Amino acid sequence: MGRVRGTIITVFVAAGIACAAVAGGCSKKDVNQEVVATVNGESIMVIELREYLGVPAGIFALPGVPVEQKKQAVDQVVAGRLLVQEGRNLGLDNTPEYKGTVRQNETGVRINALFRKEASERMKLDDKEVRAEAAKIKGENSGISEADATDRASKAVIDRQVRSIQKELVATAKKETGAAVDNAVMERIGKGDPLSDNAVLASAGDEKILYAEVKKIIREMPMLPIAPGQQNPQMTVALITRILDQELTLRALVAYSRKRGVDGSDWYRTARQNMERAVIANMVYDKVSLKDPAVTDEEVAAEYGQRVRMMEGEKQKAPPLAAVKEQLRDLLKSGKRRGAFEAYIGDLRKKAKVTVNDAVLPKI
Repeated sequence: MGRVRGTIITVFVAAGIACAAVAGGCSKKDVNQEVVATVNGESIMVIELREYLGVPAGIFALPGVPVEQKKQAVDQVVAGRLLVQEGRNLGLDNTPEYKGTVRQNETGVRINALFRKEASERMKLDDKEVRAEAAKIKGENSGISEADATDRASKAVIDRQVRSIQKELVATAKKETGAAVDNAVMERIGKGDPLSDNAVLASAGDEKILYAEVKKIIREMPMLPIAPGQQNPQMTVALITRILDQELTLRALVAYSRKRGVDGSDWYRTARQNMERAVIANMVYDKVSLKDPAVTDEEVAAEYGQRVRMMEGEKQKAPPLAAVKEQLRDLLKSGKRRGAFEAYIGDLRKKAKVTVNDAVLPKI
């Protein structure tokens, strides 16, 4: 299965670090730990809902988000938790596939935990900056409401802060860990000299990138840039340089996370828990979704006819059925897979005991 994929499952369970429109100041720490809902006795906290709605590390409240939207978010997080519980009931978290995927995602967990720690310490939503951004937005968009302008302004401010923290974090991690490529070894590769698999191409702190690791990355590339047996040292060096640039950034962040005391922290435990839930949920989805649902020509024709009717009165002429037949078939297959999955979630809901604390929703 490999690294956690961006499937429909992530909509249900991801506690992401993406930005969303937020308004208001930092929240009290104890609010994040308040229980919004329970699923078969397992609690869902305020912080999980805030992260689901896009607030990094749940450090801000979202008073500008309507309660109904928060209820929908609770519903989606509940669905994710049901999937995870079902996966554990099925024993999926004891399989080699699960354990292998978790190991592959350890780097991402550490980096996510490091970002959470940095965001919690450095991010703030300054009212003055938000008001200035909102005034700018209103000037560029006549007729926009004050609430919409404020929401968009908050998103823009948070987005800038996230990008700034990420950029500074990478630079600091590389500096603090002494991240560097061994140019002497790269020169040997450029000359076509033989090199052992254990040769260190780059390092960051105690993290080392071996020649064997880089060769493995090249072999696993979907479109191999260098054909098997092709001898072009300069092309090899260029490719390895690109790989090292990406890998060294990751290794520097991992090494820096240790210096910052991420190991054993709440940030690490939360990041790992989120990753493990995503892995299990993806495995459940793979298990229950229809792999290749049948779609008849009659169904395709009916869908085509409906879309043509929807286009009546438009200047654009509908393409012939033959030109879009397979595209429509794929859309219908996707719909059937989604329908089967939603039905599965529905069955889990019927058997589950779910409670929602409506009084906590405004605090999210």
